[in-house]
Amino acid sequence: MSDSEKVVLCYGILAVDQIVRPEVFPEPDGHARLLINEEFPGGESTNVAITLSGLGVSTRLMGSTLGDDCPGQWLQSRLRDTAVDCRLNVDPAIRTTQAIILSSQDQKRSIMGFFPDLRSLPIDKEDLQDVCLLSVDPFLGPSLDAAHQAREEDIPVFSIEITEQHPLAELFQIVVLSRGFLRRHDCGDYQDVAVGLMKSGVQTVLVTQGAEKVNVFKEDGSTFHQQAYPVQVEDTTGAGGISGMRRK
Repeated sequence: MSDSEKVVLCYGILAVDQIVRPEVFPEPDGHARLLINEEFPGGESTNVAITLSGLGVSTRLMGSTLGDDCPGQWLQSRLRDTAVDCRLNVDPAIRTTQAIILSSQDQKRSIMGFFPDLRSLPIDKEDLQDVCLLSVDPFLGPSLDAAHQAREEDIPVFSIEITEQHPLAELFQIVVLSRGFLRRHDCGDYQDVAVGLMKSGVQTVLVTQGAEKVNVFKEDGSTFHQQAYPVQVEDTTGAGGISGMRRK
């Protein structure tokens, strides 16, 4: 099989993201006018698959089971309009994962997730036969087994938001972190975290800093940064994933 026939498999949580942007955040018992209140396909794996597909990369999407509820049906409909090879599992007994993302005028966001049931079908060897790169969501349980299988087949594996203590760390070639993630989880200095990951076997670590820049750490000891380009966006979920894919 030629490289042009191979696909990037994105495996993780599939969700519906509701983007809400108020004019100002109200005080308790206050009121505010919304500037944006829209729904988008959500989840790291979903956004990576859709964006890479838009760049001309053959992508496949698998992961958490969708419900047959309104959010699940809406997400299935939106995904059918993309060029992504979606291999979805639907169970009427499950409520589809959703997230409300509060987006402020100064480019900050707060996320509230609703994860009632994250059951998912595991990946088997047949799913990896034509795969050249696996992107896994570290927040989905079967991702560990998927990464192990990929490494057994010499398929490089990519992920976001882990530190050297995570059981997946030794399986990844590329990891993308955000300064926000490191701050929220009291992970310490981002350079120390990057060095720790590379000691675990990670070849490239990217640390995003929002609208400022991306710091890149390589296993050969070299480091550099890439300035961010200003673009108009509604939701940056998956942006770090795309950056890591392009580095690969």
